[in-house]
Amino acid sequence: MKRIITSIISALAITGFISCGGNTETTEQTDSIQSEADLMNTIQSMEEYGNNGTIEVNGSKYSYYFTFSNDQNLPVITNHEGYRYYDNQVELAIYRGTGKSEDMVYNHVFTKESFKSLIPEGDYSKSALVGFNYNYMNIDKHDRFYFIAAVGDPDESSDLLHTVGISISTSGEVSTQIVTDIDTEPISDDLNIDPSEDAA
Repeated sequence: MKRIITSIISALAITGFISCGGNTETTEQTDSIQSEADLMNTIQSMEEYGNNGTIEVNGSKYSYYFTFSNDQNLPVITNHEGYRYYDNQVELAIYRGTGKSEDMVYNHVFTKESFKSLIPEGDYSKSALVGFNYNYMNIDKHDRFYFIAAVGDPDESSDLLHTVGISISTSGEVSTQIVTDIDTEPISDDLNIDPSEDAA
């Protein structure tokens, strides 16, 4: 189900919402595929990305810019399978107008800690901040700034994923809640075909 939710949000967000896989930091170079033992001794990192856009809130134009990046100063995450990952952070800035200006109305760095109260205790230590983007599901709402984040297992084959809606007022007040109304039907008929059936 995580793959389906990821596909839906990626399509809505236009750019990649949850960027799994990515880079790996190793202590030795090797020409062969890494063995499972090698992966257990490697700290993996997710792909870094950024996005920006212009939105209208309460009749005024605003621009947002964010970067999703690995943060090696945060505790390393060990998932349920025993693989280790760097956690991530998102730096978000919102400006009045249609570009970066001196009139910044909001600036904040989000980490997994930002959503700790929403994540079940048993999942929290095994999860990382695995995605962030403007919440295109609320594109017709113009009363606040709407973003969406994901906290879960960095391994995309896992179903451990908590999707968090973030709303920010023009005065900088932030509210967060778990998003439960994401349609989990495939966005394409091909997404529900088992790979073995497709190959037949």
